[in-house]
Amino acid sequence: MKVKRFVAANMQLALKMVSAELGADAVIVSSRRTDEGMEVVASSEMLDTTDTNKQSELDRQLRLQRELEAAKQAARSSAALRQSQFDAVGAGTSEPGTESRIQNTPTSDISDARREVARMQAEKQQAEETYQTRLQEMQGELRELKDWLVSHQGSAWDTRRPLTWQQSQLWQRCQDIGLEPAWADRVVSMSDQSGDLEQAWKSALSVIQSDLPLLPQGVLEKGGVIALVGPTGAGKTTTLGKIAARFVQHNGPDSVAFVTLDNYRMAAHDQLQAFARILGVEMKVVLQNGDLAKTLTTLRNKKLVLIDSAGLASQDPHFSSQLSMLKQAGADVRKFLVLPLTSQARCLQENYEHFKSAGLNGCIFTKLDECFSLGAGLSVAALTRLPLALITDGPHIPDDLHYPDTGRLVNLAEQMARMARTRWQAAEAMNMATQQQSFQHGV
Repeated sequence: MKVKRFVAANMQLALKMVSAELGADAVIVSSRRTDEGMEVVASSEMLDTTDTNKQSELDRQLRLQRELEAAKQAARSSAALRQSQFDAVGAGTSEPGTESRIQNTPTSDISDARREVARMQAEKQQAEETYQTRLQEMQGELRELKDWLVSHQGSAWDTRRPLTWQQSQLWQRCQDIGLEPAWADRVVSMSDQSGDLEQAWKSALSVIQSDLPLLPQGVLEKGGVIALVGPTGAGKTTTLGKIAARFVQHNGPDSVAFVTLDNYRMAAHDQLQAFARILGVEMKVVLQNGDLAKTLTTLRNKKLVLIDSAGLASQDPHFSSQLSMLKQAGADVRKFLVLPLTSQARCLQENYEHFKSAGLNGCIFTKLDECFSLGAGLSVAALTRLPLALITDGPHIPDDLHYPDTGRLVNLAEQMARMARTRWQAAEAMNMATQQQSFQHGV
């Protein structure tokens, strides 16, 4: 709420001043005739008379404005009076016979004049000090009010620390990208805010980019034993097929083998068996309560062994036994958590909590082509420090499998946020146009 006092020669001029300063929607709070003219107090918004907080705020602002204007008037009056005295003294000394008149002036009169000048100077100095004090008080109160308003839009994780306007804007942009509040707060605190908002945002994007952990490229070329874990529908089996196809292209089908632990669903092996048949690679099935380590021993001659696991809920009685089987297989088995980017942030966080006991070595993002926000997946990787190994962005095998690039991921996340904002703005404009047409037609 903005409240201001206007003084003009008449009511018409005062209303013009109100409209020019506060707009056509300004509300007249009070009006009265003073020695200076017509005084009008106006507000930029409707004041509810039942709202005591707004009323007290209005009274306080009016009091500060009147005291400030009184201090300014006193300072101007003192300055004008002092100048007139000096002008009078200057004019008097230029006339003939002035020197003799000053010499003949009684000493008491000179002392009185000096005391009057000293008193005027003291009053002027006091008025200036009062003006500066009031101005500083108003600036401090406005700063406190601004910080209070901004802090309520800022970090929900640290409400005791008010954010500046620029920090709140950065934090909101991080939210638009989809970053978790905890990570957004860290990004804002680590970004360089010495420049304008756009420069600060570029710094924040650089912080996001540098904060993302990545595995060194070469997971596919290195080979070894790789197990994929994750929820049902995350794309584990399809991702295994893409990894196997890429490796077969460079090393031949005899270098790869599939192992599946999924014995809990009907037709669970069909897709993996289809990949094995098409690629011409060997496939083994580990039965429930079987020995995964023993099965891996039989495949020691393979350069790459890919293990497919069942997507079981944490409440399933077979969930813990499957994780135990993976842990007992030894440290040579690298375990990657498959996270579908189409899932909500809370789901991705829970998936990490469920599978972290297996001893995860990294994560793989799937379904990049189907998602509309990257913030949730990037937040899980950054906050858990789980390095990102691979990304899939389509059904094509093996083309839609890539090593991650943090710069491209961050740029894509920002583009998605801008597109989403544009879509919402267009939808809102369309809705408003429809409502206006309905109103015009009397619907």
